Amino acid sequence: MSGGGEDAERSCSRERAVSLTTVRWLLAPRWQWRTGRLRAAHGPTLSYEVAWCLVALAADVDNLPYVRRRARPVPSVPPGVMVDVWTQLDPVEQQRRRAWLTHHGRTPLHLLGVPEELIELAGLHVTEWALPPDVPSISLVVQQRPGPRRTD
Repeated sequence: MSGGGEDAERSCSRERAVSLTTVRWLLAPRWQWRTGRLRAAHGPTLSYEVAWCLVALAADVDNLPYVRRRARPVPSVPPGVMVDVWTQLDPVEQQRRRAWLTHHGRTPLHLLGVPEELIELAGLHVTEWALPPDVPSISLVVQQRPGPRRTD
């Protein structure tokens, strides 16, 4: 009889061993797919966890409380959007970004459409692309700023 109890314990331990990525894939395949695409497009500076949180926020602003619980604070770094430095990028990465911008016209984060203020409220630390010197400002940081008003 004790064999049945041991089998149940082994079964429970196997259930607990399922990775968080697997659970996310089972619960939200579309989010998982969008997370992978965002990470591939954005590059190595965007962690899986932050990309998943950004996709969750893009899907529904009501996910903010959940994302806030998932965000991992970084000591001495305030949450929000930081911009990397174009001149410090590897030439291969510069070329990759130029090709992306030529094809899509905006950065991956800008295309996602999550406002900078929401990223900061969520407690996320995101590095936005620096743009080439010859490209007009189209980044996430600039997208939420109001344009000049017409005074007709």
